[in-house]
Amino acid sequence: MNNDHSAAEKIDTETVSELSADEVANYLKAHPEFFIEQEELLIDLSLPHESGKAISLLERQVTILRDRGIDARQKLNNLLENARNNDQLFDTTRNLVLALLRANNVTEIANVAQDQLADHANIDACEIIIMAKAGLKVSDSIRIDAEDKLKQEFTDVFRLRRTHCGAITEDQTNYLFPSAGSKILSTALCPVISNGDVLALIAFGNRSDNYFNVNLDTLFLDFIGHVIGAVLDKQLTETTQ
Repeated sequence: MNNDHSAAEKIDTETVSELSADEVANYLKAHPEFFIEQEELLIDLSLPHESGKAISLLERQVTILRDRGIDARQKLNNLLENARNNDQLFDTTRNLVLALLRANNVTEIANVAQDQLADHANIDACEIIIMAKAGLKVSDSIRIDAEDKLKQEFTDVFRLRRTHCGAITEDQTNYLFPSAGSKILSTALCPVISNGDVLALIAFGNRSDNYFNVNLDTLFLDFIGHVIGAVLDKQLTETTQ
């Protein structure tokens, strides 16, 4: 009989030793009342705290729930912040498109685009530079420069045909923002494109040195560049014919 009892204990021990941590965790999840009927096991449980002191199971549960609550609130705050940003982007896009549709010439397009985009909360400076073309006539307030010069200064923008965020030289910053260059610490340079051609450049500046960075999602800025490009291309064609 004793041999049979010893053999049974050996089998039970081997069976238990084969249980994985996941299996134990899954069992406890399926039987949350387990420790109610096994109170003596709670005495043997060790739940060390970061301070090195042992704490009770209830204290540990309270800590976990509190941490999860903080994490949940942070995620909710992030969602609300993203929603506010999306609302601002939608308002900016809607107002810009409506204003562009009312523009009658290249000068009005440039002024409207600069005014609308400069009003965005995260834009501390905004400049639009149009490519020089034969026969192009605009107001003296509109910035125009030769395509070759702009290509030489901002090669990546013309090569990639999309918004470029990242470090640029002090000279480039001062060129883009002649009245605010010393205050601008990060920039985004957006090409105004129509039919694959770059017609103008929009420079956005921010006083934070990391706001416009290489990891920033530029989908909105690229879209703006194409919208302005479609309207500008039509006016440029009519003006230079």
